[in-house]
Amino acid sequence: MAAAERELKELILEVKTTGPDFDPSFVRRENLIGNVRSGPARLVTVTAPAGYGKTSFLAEWLQLEDRATGWLTLSDGDDDPAALIRLLTYACSSFTPVAASLEEQVSTADRGVLGRIAPVLARALSRCDQPFVLFLDDTHALTSLDAIDALNVVLTGVPAGSQVVLASRHRPAAFARGRVASSAAHVTAEDLRIDLSGAARIAEVAGAEVSPETLTSWVEQSGGWAAGLHMCALLSRSRPLDSIGGQDLLADYLYRECMRELPDDIRRFLVSVSILRPLVPAMCDAVLERSDSASILRDLEARQLFITADPQRRSYRLHPLFAEYLQAELHLDAGPTVRGLHMRAAAWCHEQGLLPEAINHAIAGGDFATASSLVALAALNTYTAGETTTLGRWISQIGDANLLANPFAVVVVTWYSLLSGTDAAAQKWASLLGSMPDDAPRVDGIDLVSAKAMVRAITMKHGMRAALEDAEFAVRAEPVESPWRDPALQILGSTLLHTGHDGRAREVLMEAIHTAEAHGNPATIVMCEVELAQLAIDGGDWAAADAHVQRALDAIQTGNIDGYIMCAYAHAAAAYTALHAGRRSAGEKFLSLAMSERGRCMGAVPLISIPTRLFLIHANLQVGDIEAARMLSREIDEILPPRDGREALDARVAAAARAVDERERLGRHAPSTALTVAEQRVLPYLQTYLTQAEIAKRLYVSRNTVSSHVSAIFRKLDASSRAEAVETASTLGLLGGLQTASFEEHSSIRSVSSSVRR
Repeated sequence: MAAAERELKELILEVKTTGPDFDPSFVRRENLIGNVRSGPARLVTVTAPAGYGKTSFLAEWLQLEDRATGWLTLSDGDDDPAALIRLLTYACSSFTPVAASLEEQVSTADRGVLGRIAPVLARALSRCDQPFVLFLDDTHALTSLDAIDALNVVLTGVPAGSQVVLASRHRPAAFARGRVASSAAHVTAEDLRIDLSGAARIAEVAGAEVSPETLTSWVEQSGGWAAGLHMCALLSRSRPLDSIGGQDLLADYLYRECMRELPDDIRRFLVSVSILRPLVPAMCDAVLERSDSASILRDLEARQLFITADPQRRSYRLHPLFAEYLQAELHLDAGPTVRGLHMRAAAWCHEQGLLPEAINHAIAGGDFATASSLVALAALNTYTAGETTTLGRWISQIGDANLLANPFAVVVVTWYSLLSGTDAAAQKWASLLGSMPDDAPRVDGIDLVSAKAMVRAITMKHGMRAALEDAEFAVRAEPVESPWRDPALQILGSTLLHTGHDGRAREVLMEAIHTAEAHGNPATIVMCEVELAQLAIDGGDWAAADAHVQRALDAIQTGNIDGYIMCAYAHAAAAYTALHAGRRSAGEKFLSLAMSERGRCMGAVPLISIPTRLFLIHANLQVGDIEAARMLSREIDEILPPRDGREALDARVAAAARAVDERERLGRHAPSTALTVAEQRVLPYLQTYLTQAEIAKRLYVSRNTVSSHVSAIFRKLDASSRAEAVETASTLGLLGGLQTASFEEHSSIRSVSSSVRR
């Protein structure tokens, strides 16, 4: 990452996680703050329409606070569970070291944030050895249920003596659940209304001389609205302002009057930059095609015209309500220019490496061709960051028709759907990709015909013999320098293995590893090392299998790809090899992890899904869980590809079935806590205090289905309540799993494998 790009990203993060300075000359609310901070409430909601001083209230509280503090200002771009949790870990890192270690572990796992990272952060907060206050401003920006649910889980960890303060334009009812929320304190617009003495203070700070009678009139007509009183004071400096009209029209009237006081050029500047957040002078210059934005912003801040700056004056922020007024003016008076502004913003953000911001501007400007191209560039990093909600939102906003106009975007969306979407989405996009014409030129390293062949191979839609032919074609089509060369080799090697061509499979897999190392692709290395472990097990060389598994785990850790679909495969192999070697503690940890992860790989990717379950069957037999092994066998039956060329795979499946039968005849069964994939999807929501009907809406199933799954979870975990089920699931590693814990548990494999090789 270039130094300038890194500096800009760090600036944006700093702006979001640094509380604004509180001007001591402004209206103070020390008594109100004292009442809520000294009470027992762990959750404090501050709810009022824009302009009532919510941020000012939080800033004053922050200044007065003697406990450890964290701050986060939310925006529309944070409406993603992974993005939100990553920001929360950063904001909390000063008072809980565990939070700092979590940022890189926000993974791409299916609902991994809710089931894995959010509960870990909640536990870290609950065990914090110092009281803290965490301020979250503009929480109304969170509208996705996934993000709200993740925050809800984190809030359950706030301990006595600490507080989380949520500021929002509307009552955050979605967070008002559970033990923490049951005693929440609420600050409302009524509490924040400015009285006569406060209005006098505002006028004094603004440099306006106003009679007590006029102040009384302002307060009555504005309803104590802080922003309105501030505007009245600004306007009264140049002319008398006795009556300000009805409250319904107050905002538009006052903003219009304030804008009228400014030169035309400055008015146009404000209207145009209203699409930007935050206001970085260099970005404003690029979008408005001028060079004096920094001086204009400094001047506007000095005039107190609803603009605030960070302490170093590197970025500025429009008051949200003022920004909304300006945006309305922009679309009303300069509609045709809006697209141009957004496109220049998109171009500047793209040049600075801010791809998410560039995509949002391209979509807002209606340039879906550019948005499609940018999504194709950003998809891998967005997926790696775990922000699949954001990626899904972009795909939805751009629309299928616009995406289909860009074959390379279709390739990216298809792979995203295969790796993280539902089977239905994966099948839809694989079909759409298959219908694309083959004559598109190679762009950004993507050969459309080769990509289509790889997708057919991994989905095995036409049987394994056809999959092998497609995999062979993809390898021939991808040159040595192609970034798709090592995935093509890995797919070929895996297909060779599972069609019974062991010798050539080993050669191709080794070539894939060397190519992936050159290209820096850890995902390919993980898959190949696990496949080589399977070959070693087939040959009875368990020491070699251990070594291959360890290298796969190392690649996951060093490549920071925990959560990729192939990680379930690696963890299943680690469980089997550890349990076979008698390392029961490590094996059981990996078994729980892989069982919870297997929901990522279903019928859309049988090339990974089936061998993952075969490893899990043998691992479960090692611990005597016959019920789990039977369940996995049924899952395999549901995702087997067509029979053509399936002989070698059928032999592996039959061997696993015989092993289950043999173990069952021995009669030594262990109690099973294994959850079905559907039950695992329900489990994380038991932390949230959502009703069963609400959980059903989240998962697009019926309430009765959720009720059945909850009953099964209670039975398997021997729990009589949600709290007991969550506690047991956490103990078993089914909730709140940490990447570092899994690798530490497996550390014994390294020493044992090394001693065997010596």
